[in-house]
Amino acid sequence: MEQLELLRRTLRPLLERLPAEEQKEVVAALAGMESGIASLTAGYDHIQRYRTVFENTSTAVVALKADCTINLANTQFEQLAGYPKSEIEGKKRWTEFVVSEDLARMREQHLLRREREESAQTQYEFRFLSRTGEIHDIFANIDMVPGTRESIAFLFDITEQKKTEEIIRQTEAQLTNAMDIAQLVEWEEDVESQTFTFNDQFYSLYGTTAAREGGNVMPMERYAREFVHPDDLQVIAEVMARTTEGTVPEVQQVEHRIIRKDGTIRHIIARIKCVKDANGKPVRVYGANQDITERKRMEEALQKKNAELQTIIDNIPDLAWLTDTDSRFIAVNRKFSEVVEVNPENLIGNTCDLCFGRRAAEIFEEENRKVMASKEQAVAEESFINVGQSGSIFETIRSPILDRSGEVIGTVGIARDITGRKKTEEAVRLANKKLNLLSSITRHDVLNQLTVVLGYLRLAEEQVTDPLLRDYLEKMSKAGEIARRQIEFTREYQEIGVRLPRWQDVRSTILQATKDLTPGLVTLSVDIRDVEVFADPLLEKVFYNTVENALRHGGSITKVKFSAENSDGCLRIVCEDDGTGVPESEKQHIFERRYFNHTGFGLFLAKEVLAITGLSIRETGVPGEGARFELLVPAGVYRLNGQQS
Repeated sequence: MEQLELLRRTLRPLLERLPAEEQKEVVAALAGMESGIASLTAGYDHIQRYRTVFENTSTAVVALKADCTINLANTQFEQLAGYPKSEIEGKKRWTEFVVSEDLARMREQHLLRREREESAQTQYEFRFLSRTGEIHDIFANIDMVPGTRESIAFLFDITEQKKTEEIIRQTEAQLTNAMDIAQLVEWEEDVESQTFTFNDQFYSLYGTTAAREGGNVMPMERYAREFVHPDDLQVIAEVMARTTEGTVPEVQQVEHRIIRKDGTIRHIIARIKCVKDANGKPVRVYGANQDITERKRMEEALQKKNAELQTIIDNIPDLAWLTDTDSRFIAVNRKFSEVVEVNPENLIGNTCDLCFGRRAAEIFEEENRKVMASKEQAVAEESFINVGQSGSIFETIRSPILDRSGEVIGTVGIARDITGRKKTEEAVRLANKKLNLLSSITRHDVLNQLTVVLGYLRLAEEQVTDPLLRDYLEKMSKAGEIARRQIEFTREYQEIGVRLPRWQDVRSTILQATKDLTPGLVTLSVDIRDVEVFADPLLEKVFYNTVENALRHGGSITKVKFSAENSDGCLRIVCEDDGTGVPESEKQHIFERRYFNHTGFGLFLAKEVLAITGLSIRETGVPGEGARFELLVPAGVYRLNGQQS
């Protein structure tokens, strides 16, 4: 009977949570048990039903003694705690299942409930610690069992709910932060009352607060009067009218100016959506305003920069253009438009098919692709078909346009009409060719006459017996021989400046220049690879003369070595030997025209050939230890491994 009474008291709070019909059944069962206590067997079924309700509820339920011992626990609590009932009931205290940070608060309520029950909380949250160390968020509903010092607790696991709430909270915080960063605020309009509802975030955009403006609701007329720029009122009125009339897409947007409370003017973009009732009648308008003042300023600054850039490129006398990765024009200058005879506005966004012939357009686009693929500047001579005067030749410089990450986003090009220059160059080449022909004929005739003179001098030497006269004849013969060698030497350098400079591989040029020399026991080595210089085609003669000079004047040399070194942005091509070297007193004269031991012009002409493209030569060897000639190549006219300096 005592156990039955305990069970009745324990389950009374639970009964209050059951549906009315089930409550009636259980109450009837209890009444039957109380009235028929003598008929224990008959009441057993009712007790079992009562126990079944306690065990099978989806909520964890425990009965707690005053000393915190758990007196009863159902299956749900057993699963939550991770212990079997045999280890819980009468053995575990509820304090063992509470996270330490929440324990003091829970104990305080436990004692208060037994001293002044009306002052204790009946519902609160705490963190539950299971046997495995897993922590659950719990919502507890706790009541005293009437007439006892025991209490019964219903524990609802809200862990997933708390996680969901945290996700929602974080999402809302992120959304708020994103809106703050984007300077985005929201509002709504009641169509019938013609009023706006604003929040504090909205008011902050306008430099005020809800308290200052008398609340969050404001008539449309007042908002327009106090916050919209007067020049934009008509635009806003038309947009709002179209929105509520339903004559526009579901969402529309409009840019306009607002006036903040401090008088400053800012630009915003308003996005507006109208909500209608089942009959299609507009009932509410929702909107979001975004401050785009900085964007407008940047757009204006960009427009100004573009105007300045356009002014600059329009004043370039050459053709100038910018294209995207599809070779569509982004910008062109006035000269380009004039030459191709197409208005700039028609060119922008189109390819060169619009202004060039198909074949020329294909070449133009192919050159663009090469520049974008290599990411390097390219210089080429092109003839734009059907552009300007027939046969025009352009020197085109293309460069890739790179973004901050180094990706190609287009090309920029400059084209200069060099038709006149090419004609002048051709005229100069033709004149040089004629001069060379004249020089060759003249040289041939002079050599023929000189051969006759030298022949008669030798005959005269054989017949003259006067010693003084013989001496004169011998000196005349030597002078004639020197003149003949000098005239023959000019044949080798008659092409100076006739052909255009070109890129030449240093190693192969040296090997080609020295292949016909007979070095004897002298070792020739070339320790240079992947080096090119931009020089006159007669560069080969320079290397030939340098080596020939060493073999002729170096004395008992055993080696001639070529090497290259890059220092201070300058390339040095070095030719050194281990011979007698050049006397200190003669170093400053060996490159002068008046200085000679053999032909008289070798090193002088070598210096002139190099000077055509800005190269120079000097001798830096130590007398007695060998000669050392340095060819100095400045930046821009040499490249290593294919990369121009």
